[in-house]
Amino acid sequence: MTTVAELSTEEFKVLLSEFYAVPEKRSKMTTAEIIELATRLNKKINVPIINETGEQKILVKIILKIDNFLYDNLPNEFYDLVRSADKGIDNREAKRLVRRLTRLANQKIDIPYIPELMEKVAFKFVIGMIVKAARKNLKLSSVLKTADKVVVTASDDDVEDILDD
Repeated sequence: MTTVAELSTEEFKVLLSEFYAVPEKRSKMTTAEIIELATRLNKKINVPIINETGEQKILVKIILKIDNFLYDNLPNEFYDLVRSADKGIDNREAKRLVRRLTRLANQKIDIPYIPELMEKVAFKFVIGMIVKAARKNLKLSSVLKTADKVVVTASDDDVEDILDD
């Protein structure tokens, strides 16, 4: 394994380009993952007054905001764990991350067209699914298949329910 001191000039430039990426390139989720997560989130929350198509579009935008937030607040090397089943974090670290990142996202991202409690549920669900996928032996694709079973509230106490298999 190459250490930071052993990075080639080209590898270091890649590291810098990821860190200073323009907003359009700051997404770590694929289009399919975003749509799948929006579909699952749509079953958890209801955006007032908006029809289902409009609601789905709003949820995609919310997930994009969260994805950008995670890009800014997690090292890419961590975020890449969502596609690795052989590496990952333990349950204790996952719980801590969901709690901290949900609180931080709720402070930094404001979505004025949905109520605050609904906003927190959306943050917690999306962050919870991504952090759950970063655990060892899991991947985002498998986590999303079971997302409908997850019960999410605005409370900080039910993180275990999100992370359970």
